[in-house]
Amino acid sequence: MAGRLNRGTTVQYVPFVSWRERLRAAVDASGRTQTAIAAAAGVNQETLSRVISGIHVQPGFDTVVRITHALGENVGTLLDEPAFLLDAEQRAEVRRVVDYLQAAVRTSPALDALAAPNAVLQPTAEVPRSYYLRGARMVFQAAGDSMTEAGILDGDLLFVAPTRAIRDATKRIVACRLAGTILVKRLELRVGRIRLISCNARYAPIEVDEEDDFQLTGIAIGRLGSIAP
Repeated sequence: MAGRLNRGTTVQYVPFVSWRERLRAAVDASGRTQTAIAAAAGVNQETLSRVISGIHVQPGFDTVVRITHALGENVGTLLDEPAFLLDAEQRAEVRRVVDYLQAAVRTSPALDALAAPNAVLQPTAEVPRSYYLRGARMVFQAAGDSMTEAGILDGDLLFVAPTRAIRDATKRIVACRLAGTILVKRLELRVGRIRLISCNARYAPIEVDEEDDFQLTGIAIGRLGSIAP
């Protein structure tokens, strides 16, 4: 029979609690006057009273957020919405942590070495004639997987034409040195700042600051490996 429960099934009734009821409970639990809460939220006391009582049927979301934060609560708890479980102070702390980690990845040679040290100079290797005629004079052997999406695999040989001209190398795959580590990356130049891009989503771009020990070695002209260039 439709709607019939299986034997042994139990149903527990959970009463619905509106966000306004949660807000009233938070106001009561705070032990503070509505005047003090309104002042901390940057709203007038009449607005706070109308929101709590329900007279203000559709208060602005910003107003509700400000009142919630003035109570030391977070919006996720008030609305019973997991997407808002972090309050403003917690979100700011998360941003500080993220900024710190991004800065560490950009500036730490040790972290970069763990992420993608991906080339070794091979001074005795021979440059094929076709690449020599195009300016290649150096050979590097790729190491690791940071450039796989550009078709550069671990162990491939890269033939590089020497240059120090950053603008000529923009949007090209280059060999370079950063803090003494040889890298092969795609070079981007944005508002005068150099970014070294790995062709593998696992690795974040490297932002090169003015004080970093950076030296452009050359532009990759060709490759020799398991897949024909």
